[in-house]
Amino acid sequence: MSDADDEFLLPAAPEREAVLRTFAELVASRGYEHLVLAPLVEPDERHFPDRWVGGEASVLRVLRRLAIYADLETVPLTVVVEPDLGLGPLAPAGIGAHAWWRRDPQRNAEVSVRESSLRDPFVLVPALARVVAGIFRDHHGLASKNAEQEERLVDLTAVFLGFGLLTVPSAVRRGTQRNGGRVQATTTRVGVVDPRTLAFAIAIPIELRALGGSVRSGIDARLGDDGAAFVAAAQAHFAKLDPPLSTRLGVPPRASWVDPPALSLLTAPLPDEAGMSQERRLDEDKGVRGMNAGKPVFRVERSKAYRLARTLGLPVLLLGMLASRMQHGFEFEMWKAMAIAAGLAVSGLAIGRLLPDARCSEPKCLQTLRKHDTVCPLCGGRIAGVIHHPRERLAAEEALAAREAAGSAEPPQVDPPDA
Repeated sequence: MSDADDEFLLPAAPEREAVLRTFAELVASRGYEHLVLAPLVEPDERHFPDRWVGGEASVLRVLRRLAIYADLETVPLTVVVEPDLGLGPLAPAGIGAHAWWRRDPQRNAEVSVRESSLRDPFVLVPALARVVAGIFRDHHGLASKNAEQEERLVDLTAVFLGFGLLTVPSAVRRGTQRNGGRVQATTTRVGVVDPRTLAFAIAIPIELRALGGSVRSGIDARLGDDGAAFVAAAQAHFAKLDPPLSTRLGVPPRASWVDPPALSLLTAPLPDEAGMSQERRLDEDKGVRGMNAGKPVFRVERSKAYRLARTLGLPVLLLGMLASRMQHGFEFEMWKAMAIAAGLAVSGLAIGRLLPDARCSEPKCLQTLRKHDTVCPLCGGRIAGVIHHPRERLAAEEALAAREAAGSAEPPQVDPPDA
């Protein structure tokens, strides 16, 4: 790999220096042990042997295990599971993220978790690792008064504590989710530091520990192809440092390191908690059924004209395109298929105008509603008014909220969307 390739895979020089400076400050303040001796925690049963039931007590057990890895066993922790309603879109860090924390009046660390995050351990556990890193910084008087800067330092401190294999792969995750009848691409973020800089950070303990063989292969598998390439470029960069990396960070020679803690001691059973068997499960996806119970939805009333035109005309058009491309000794003129499809579509438009269609406005539901329904039979939402296009839903909700705040129960009037 050329130097130009290495530079492309590395963060910018000022960012590299900022990471090295942060790690040097952490070593000077809290010692070198976490950086080179603490286990590189992975999201598996070996590192998290505690029972998961799916409620607040389960989250607390994960937090307490992470606190043990960070030498924070004595810090009082409490957990609150927050419903997503009212939190707004997911934030990468801070209030509204998958998990965040604050000091309560008794100086306990109160950790809040989004209820929806309980269903995705690949973001929940990394988010909790960041929370513990934030508590670590606060507990030891390291927190910055600049909130934005502190969030970046929390990301790097999580790597310093041995949580990099949790947080680095989850920094940006891409996937898909079904929204109504459509599959949409999704992107989730945990933390604020970009993946390339985080990979540079996790390369530091990998380099200092001289990890190789099957251990290194397992790390590369956790990080993925891009992460592994970033780490390899970072290690090539460390090889050229003068003074060496360990000297830059204030890490003593390897011969003087103390023995690392045994994983069996760090994963010893937690004290049993009363009422664990009665823990209410919160991590199950209940799906669409009942999801809007007690919440307002709207009846979307419009004709079946467009839907019926598409249903009748589109298949003929597609079959015509297929037939026109077949090479079996006969010719098919595409214009004929287009004419037939157009005729069927026009017929569909005419017939569809005579067929009313009423559906729930919830995009994940779209249940057909009967004329006398006051509650959606699928999602459970109370029908608060009538709109004529799904695009009117958000405006209708805002108008309803304004009317309810003003003490009016009249159905909201919504302007039709722009053509």
